[in-house]
Amino acid sequence: MIISASRRTDIPAFYATWFLNRVRQGYCFVPNPFNFSQIAHISLKPEDVEVIAFWTRNPLPLLPYLKELDERGFRYYFLYTVMKNPRQLDPGSPSIDVSLESFKQLAQTIGPEKVIWRYDPIVFTSLTGLEYHKSAFQSIAGALKGLTRQVVISTVSLYRKSAKRLQ
Repeated sequence: MIISASRRTDIPAFYATWFLNRVRQGYCFVPNPFNFSQIAHISLKPEDVEVIAFWTRNPLPLLPYLKELDERGFRYYFLYTVMKNPRQLDPGSPSIDVSLESFKQLAQTIGPEKVIWRYDPIVFTSLTGLEYHKSAFQSIAGALKGLTRQVVISTVSLYRKSAKRLQ
């Protein structure tokens, strides 16, 4: 089984301790986001987990636990979003300087092959046009040289909830 931890919330940033406690117990319960009365029991035993994909904008709270995951025999990698959006668009993300430094720390700890850089979602606005993103991408790519082997790029998908936030 592949554990996607998580596209719904940033588990490494906000729930690292909870996640490790669940790993130690060997399972967690996950509600269906479309039917909260439907709850799945998910095994977190190393023999049942092929790999853990950590989705994050801030891996630092999880770093102290990576050695334990290694010792328990887990395989994992990180999908790490690093962008340079103005605060108006991305108020909750770490600053670009903090993001670049923590990316470096993570890559040096687990290796660049286990850290995938995500430059997404790209949002085109009056503040962040094509030239802005070209420049930001180039700047970040230069700073991450040698710290990753892959980058994922995508544009925003506007859902009703996200479209309201952009207005």
